[in-house]
Amino acid sequence: MTRILYLLFIKPISLLPFRVLYLLSDFLYIILYKVVGYRTKVVRQNLTNSFKDLSNEEIKDIESKFYHHLCDIICESLKVFSISEKDLFERCIYNDLDLINKYKDRNLCILGGHYNNWEYAGTVSTKYANREIGALFTKLSNKFFNNRITRSRERFGLKMIDKNLAKEYFNSENNKPIGIIFGADQSPTYSKNVAWTEFLGQDTALYFGPEKYSRENDMVVIYTQIVKKKRGFYECNFELITDDVTNTEHGEILEKYTRLLERDIKNEPQYWLWTHKRWKRKKKEGEELLETSMV
Repeated sequence: MTRILYLLFIKPISLLPFRVLYLLSDFLYIILYKVVGYRTKVVRQNLTNSFKDLSNEEIKDIESKFYHHLCDIICESLKVFSISEKDLFERCIYNDLDLINKYKDRNLCILGGHYNNWEYAGTVSTKYANREIGALFTKLSNKFFNNRITRSRERFGLKMIDKNLAKEYFNSENNKPIGIIFGADQSPTYSKNVAWTEFLGQDTALYFGPEKYSRENDMVVIYTQIVKKKRGFYECNFELITDDVTNTEHGEILEKYTRLLERDIKNEPQYWLWTHKRWKRKKKEGEELLETSMV
């Protein structure tokens, strides 16, 4: 059934020109937001809790813009199955490569979030960075879709790494500098190894994995800012978090990352992924927040 769905719908849609895809996106916005109301309760609660000083009208304006963007991201992600290299690299540009090139002999921990088109940013990363870039992911239970999605993301050099095999990957690649992408802004619902901070005015659990891996592998930690220039076109900027992980305090890397992501979200909130239940996990008694003064 999944193979039929892919061959009859997903693949043909991915072959459509962008101008048609965005017409489809406009229609999808009406269906998802106006008709079905896909996760609107979650989105509105997240926005209201994150921007307590905004009026209901302002929250609804962000909400509407978010759903327009979400539908664009869905259609743009489908396009990755068949997009040409020329089109993709025109639509996602890496700036500030001097920072990446400065550490050509060091391992990189590249921290980003589910903001703007993170799929494009990851897919083009290896060719821009001129080194192998890996991205940790959770395997899908459906083998066919897992293989198709993995192949589409790896078309231009990105290496998809099963998160359960991350340690083995690091050990096998320790003779050459690599980069690892972490989308570090999802909720670590079941993970025991977390750090707590305040994010968008709320107590928030963070995966400790990025800090753990960066310390164990002496990685330069870099934040990726993804900017939407216009519909379907993005630019990536990079900011150094630290190039000396041994001289950082426990949780400092995650704290700095969180402040940078929070800055971008506050600047243009409609481009973050508000549909996920980011604050589902609640802080228990005895768990302490990181120092929010670290910037």
